[in-house]
Amino acid sequence: MKRNQSGFTLMELMVVIVIVAILAAVAVPLYTNYVKDAQRTEAKGAIGAIVSAEQVYLQRSGGTSFLNSLTSTQGITDSLKVDLTEAKLNWDFKVDANGAPSDGFQITATGKGGANGLVVTYKHSRLTGPVWTEQ
Repeated sequence: MKRNQSGFTLMELMVVIVIVAILAAVAVPLYTNYVKDAQRTEAKGAIGAIVSAEQVYLQRSGGTSFLNSLTSTQGITDSLKVDLTEAKLNWDFKVDANGAPSDGFQITATGKGGANGLVVTYKHSRLTGPVWTEQ
């Protein structure tokens, strides 16, 4: 009596496993880079909001200074009115104003949580123009 068996051979299964492993080896690093790019873009958007708030503060202060902090130091009129609630879940922000408006300011976003290890920096100067750095 002859039996008719159907199914895959061990060699066919091994070829499929190798192909899937190669695809995964290529896809995982690409996906990781896409996630990091998205996180950096989130930081850049929040930094853009801070830059706008600094420019508004400069105009309101009569063009004399940038604010050196995101939080109020001398009352509500002394703070940058920018909502960073969502961005602060993954980023810590630091603003360093160098004094005179021509010296500009620097904003540093340091990743935490899912963005841990990433740093995005924006240097604003009226003399040299803006400079972005990413790590």
